[in-house]
Amino acid sequence: MKPKRCFLMTVCALLILISGPAMAQPQAPVLSVTTRGWVYLSWTEVSGATGYTLSYAQIPYTGSSAIGTVDMGTQTSLSGALAADTAFYVAVQSRDNTGISEYSNVVSIAGDSTTLKQIIIFGRHSIRSATSDPASLAQYAVDAYPEFTGVPAGYLTPRGQQAATLLGSYFHEYLLLEGLLTGEAQTDISRSYFRANSIQRSNVTAAKFGSGLIPGATIPVHSYKIADGASSAEPDPVFDPILTKVATVDPARALGEVQGIFNSGAAISSAYSGELSLIRSALYPKGTQPTPGAAHGSTDPTSQTSHPITLKASTSTLYTGGVIDLGGLNLTNSAADPFVMQYTDNFPLNDVAWGRLSLDAVSQQSRIINLIFNIQILPPYLNQVQSSNAAQHVLRTMEQAVTGQNISGAFGDAQTRVHVIVSSDGYVIGLAGLLHLHWLLPGYQPDFCPPGGALVFEVRQVNGTGEHVVRVYYTAQSFDQLRNLTPLSLANPPQTMNLLVPGCSRSATNLDVPFSAFQQVLQNAIGMEYVQDPSKETPPGVLTGVPLE
Repeated sequence: MKPKRCFLMTVCALLILISGPAMAQPQAPVLSVTTRGWVYLSWTEVSGATGYTLSYAQIPYTGSSAIGTVDMGTQTSLSGALAADTAFYVAVQSRDNTGISEYSNVVSIAGDSTTLKQIIIFGRHSIRSATSDPASLAQYAVDAYPEFTGVPAGYLTPRGQQAATLLGSYFHEYLLLEGLLTGEAQTDISRSYFRANSIQRSNVTAAKFGSGLIPGATIPVHSYKIADGASSAEPDPVFDPILTKVATVDPARALGEVQGIFNSGAAISSAYSGELSLIRSALYPKGTQPTPGAAHGSTDPTSQTSHPITLKASTSTLYTGGVIDLGGLNLTNSAADPFVMQYTDNFPLNDVAWGRLSLDAVSQQSRIINLIFNIQILPPYLNQVQSSNAAQHVLRTMEQAVTGQNISGAFGDAQTRVHVIVSSDGYVIGLAGLLHLHWLLPGYQPDFCPPGGALVFEVRQVNGTGEHVVRVYYTAQSFDQLRNLTPLSLANPPQTMNLLVPGCSRSATNLDVPFSAFQQVLQNAIGMEYVQDPSKETPPGVLTGVPLE
């Protein structure tokens, strides 16, 4: 048994002994804790309970005389700030007219000696329709794909808009408590900056997230022109430095590096045989097969005979994520692309992968998209070419908060406190790759970026010393929070994981990093030859008239 767990159990046992025997008539609550710059305790409501008692003991535990109790009445949460360098063990009991319950689980809480100065939410768009139209998808499966009714290919769905608003509402509550928002719409808008890459789903996600973040405000989303059917989108150099000629990529060098990691690609099908089998079982269940010669024929995109996975340099227009041609893996990804979105968009379960994949299987097959990012985004050379410009903008934005001075090539200005930057999962993964960040949220695969998921960077100032530190975490709504459009709050937050920043985190228990160390690590990772000269940058204005806004 780990020492910390053992000690927590000992404290719990001591609490029980000190308080005397529990009648154990009511059910014990389940206690959870959320900590950022504050502490938020919440516990489950117990049916029939007439009240709750909170017990606490300071860390380090000094004996029974250190245990205190607070009658919480009928409330099921408690929030506030703890003094710096203080820490406590906490447990909760319920009571009714038959007695008092056993203790809940014991949690530890600690004071935060920092003040939040700036937040950058660098995230993915929320729930969208399939990126291929139904006619294109029809070739991949024995059955027709269920349609995202009324939503063009790749557009944010109505439920995606609602999910983005719910996530924004959570950050509204959090940032009010942190003091970064005031609750006065115009003041908060003047201190916020919203940016989206030039696709409909990102722009509308930013706007809807903003409507939850700053209720009652018109959200000004900065974006280059979006494709409207008559003309193409204008690419954003922050996200697509290759397409915009900010960075020049050498496809031969990129391919050599990728093949040095994945060889020719021929072994991928066996390494990922489980995921390919899951996808194949959904597309062609037992007793069915592709009909390539029929009038409305179909093909198995997972077949290594018909569509082998081969890694080659792309011969088409180069863009972020498009330098390496994946062969048949692209077809597999297109065929499986709708499954996660179907589940999160609340399709009937019989329509999610035609009812042939459980939620765990839907999650498992998403390892294919992470594999694609490992090939197309994360190899060191490609990662630096494709992600340095975005990373440099993030770094300059932090430097504005630390220096209090406007810096060219940053998001917003020195007065901006809240930055919401929305694009696609590949760009989030690319930024994470430069810093070697990793996460694992319940229900998802390692480093998977669900709809609406975001890397969050907080610049904080240590009270007393004035030192600036950076706190990094990943946050996302769970599969079911998305599917059910679950309201989010401090009491019911999205899933969140504090992240280790290799090379500068101080300890395993305190992942805050000095800004100077974070700055150095990111500067070392960025290739300045792939970063746009700020004097040549024309930031986008606020885009209006976004389709299906």
